[in-house]
Amino acid sequence: MPDRHRTKAQLIQELETQRREVRRLHKELARPRQQDDTVAAAPADPVSQASAVRYRSVVDHIVDGVITIDSQGVIESINPAAEQMFGYREGECRGQNVGMLIPAACRNGKEDYFQRYRSQGTQSISRVGQEVEGRRKDGSVFPLELSVSQFELGSRRMFTGIIRDITRRKELETQLLQAQKMESIGQLAGGVAHDFNNQLGIILFDVDLLLAGTQEHTELREDLLKIRKVVLRSANLARQLLLFSRRQQLEPRPTDLNHHVRELRKMLGRLLGRPIEIQLDLTDALWRVNADPSTLDQVILNLAINSRDAMPDGGLLRFETSNVVMDERDGARHAQARPGRYACLRVIDNGVGMGEDVRLRVFEPFFTTKAEGRGTGLGLSVVYGIVQAHDGWIQVTSTPDQGSCFTVFLPALQEGVAGAAQPDNPAPGQHRSGQGEHILLLEDEAELRERARIALREHHYAVSACGSIADARAALEQSGHAYDLIISDVFLPDGRGTELIFQLHDRQPELPALLTTGYVDDHPDWDRVRKQRIAVLQKPFSLDALLERVRQALETGGIG
Repeated sequence: MPDRHRTKAQLIQELETQRREVRRLHKELARPRQQDDTVAAAPADPVSQASAVRYRSVVDHIVDGVITIDSQGVIESINPAAEQMFGYREGECRGQNVGMLIPAACRNGKEDYFQRYRSQGTQSISRVGQEVEGRRKDGSVFPLELSVSQFELGSRRMFTGIIRDITRRKELETQLLQAQKMESIGQLAGGVAHDFNNQLGIILFDVDLLLAGTQEHTELREDLLKIRKVVLRSANLARQLLLFSRRQQLEPRPTDLNHHVRELRKMLGRLLGRPIEIQLDLTDALWRVNADPSTLDQVILNLAINSRDAMPDGGLLRFETSNVVMDERDGARHAQARPGRYACLRVIDNGVGMGEDVRLRVFEPFFTTKAEGRGTGLGLSVVYGIVQAHDGWIQVTSTPDQGSCFTVFLPALQEGVAGAAQPDNPAPGQHRSGQGEHILLLEDEAELRERARIALREHHYAVSACGSIADARAALEQSGHAYDLIISDVFLPDGRGTELIFQLHDRQPELPALLTTGYVDDHPDWDRVRKQRIAVLQKPFSLDALLERVRQALETGGIG
């Protein structure tokens, strides 16, 4: 039985070795087939007959299309795979110019594609893997890969084209490029958010220090509180960037997606603010997912707001949930899909829709089709980041003037370790001061380090501040007494603060520690941080948040 999985190169090589037999057989093979699709007349010579059968068997059973044409571009035969690919029967193609199937082969009604071969003598020539456009009988076009081989049949120069439909491959290439672009943007967003959080932390500290010395109910205090509010709003913007780049800590727990949709349905009517009809079609016994409830709410709300903006005159917004099981074949339909069990959420609207150029960019941060000043362009990018952070993926289908459908796939509940709790930045208030405890502070941002040092000292802590791991090691060696607490940024110029804390814990397991960070990467250190329950303070943090977490770390041994 012929091998249906031969490569194009192997097939071309085999066809070339049979070139002499093909010359004799071609006229017979090119004759019209009988209704049972067998060769009309076989050669009398038993050797030639066996060769004809073998050749036709290879051509008729190969999964790629095979077309034979003469030097003028006239089709003499096509195989069954080509018939299925283009939608024509062989009899409809025979005698027609190959341009009916491959437009690039014909220009202005004249043969053009094979012109380059005619001036190269009678020597056999092969061209492998050229991407061109095919045209089906119904007029639709599709990408194909064409490998051309030349041979002689008596005094005639002939060409064999082996064709592969690469529609699916091109789709996967597009998805892969989009995924790589989103990953690159995510890395950039994470880096920007990290530096942004440090600068916001400096401003927040300054404001809190000024507030601590300002009397109640004064104009200055009101102005400082306004500044503080803007800083915290900016910190939320940085958090959205981190959610997009998958560098924000999550607190996953068993979650019922249906419950969140129903609960948010109660407030969507007020939030959307337009005559929008909301319908729910939720599957009973929906599989639960391991998700961060607050970020899951943000996914639903952001998708709903996006649909609202796509329906300026109102319309229909539909939420659907379902259980989906994907196997290897299903997983091959999307670059990010994986086999497994998923809870699926679809958000469907009948709004303005979008074209392909917009659809491919819809998750990019700051990309928006809204008028200037309306929206940040972060809503859908945050959705993308949250879904990715939950090991899921999201698909978008849309047609201009017919609406859009966003489909979110989240893995069914799996065992997982919850992330560290997110601290709040409350308004300045009462807090407990220290009692002379000695703190080693590691922070590479000089201004933030100095403000934290001053604040801790003013609240009766003894502080040794360092900007690198090397300086911290030197301070540990020179210190005549043990430290009561280690506070360290995770990302330092000469290494990771986590590594230093782990080394200290190996020698002094009871030593309290507090990590500060602007974002969470995918380094394996975080697994040990969670296992040891080391406290984590997210940047930007307020003065009160720092003092509260320091007090907690000292009293609980640094367990978050």
